[in-house]
Amino acid sequence: MKPGSAIALALVLSGVSGVAAAQGIALGAKVGTTGLGLEATLGMTETLNLRGGIYGLKYGYDFEEEGIDYKGDLHLQSAAAMLDWHPGGGGFRMTAGLFYNGNELKGRAAGDLEIGNDTYDVRLDATVDWTDAAPYLGIGYGNAVRGGRVAFALDAGVMFTGSPDVRLSATGPGTSDPGFEDDLRREEQSLKDELSDFKLYPVVSLGVTYRF
Repeated sequence: MKPGSAIALALVLSGVSGVAAAQGIALGAKVGTTGLGLEATLGMTETLNLRGGIYGLKYGYDFEEEGIDYKGDLHLQSAAAMLDWHPGGGGFRMTAGLFYNGNELKGRAAGDLEIGNDTYDVRLDATVDWTDAAPYLGIGYGNAVRGGRVAFALDAGVMFTGSPDVRLSATGPGTSDPGFEDDLRREEQSLKDELSDFKLYPVVSLGVTYRF
């Protein structure tokens, strides 16, 4: 996660700490499609909580695109500021917020690869990422600042990430072949077109919180 995003998140949380102290504060741990996370929940009113978190995880993820098999890694890294509305003050909540979205997929392939209109002996590196700012809408259950000291939490929603950006680069003897650069750009555009419909990222997580 970019240092500036973590600082901004901390400022958001600390800015309301005076109000939140009267209503309750809780810390929690999460696991889900955003990776492993730490969250802080600040009670603002009987029905509104401010919640912020940082999340991350890295794991191997192999994929195939345009007939090329990539050995890849998925880097999950994000931070969020969210407002939870608990109708009636109960556990059910509706959430709106904003994610800093640093998620990134990197892949590599090597050998005689079919790129564009020809075959080249190269190492191909692909990077897929999304817009940094992603609005979030979701629902969930669990009110970290009311009830018992320890509570469980469930979240389900979507980040509106927009279409991903795709970048291809290559090294190796094939890069000197006539027409390679044009074929590489055609391959890159083809990947962008194929992935253009993936504009939403599902967020599903489970967690446990502790109220101070």
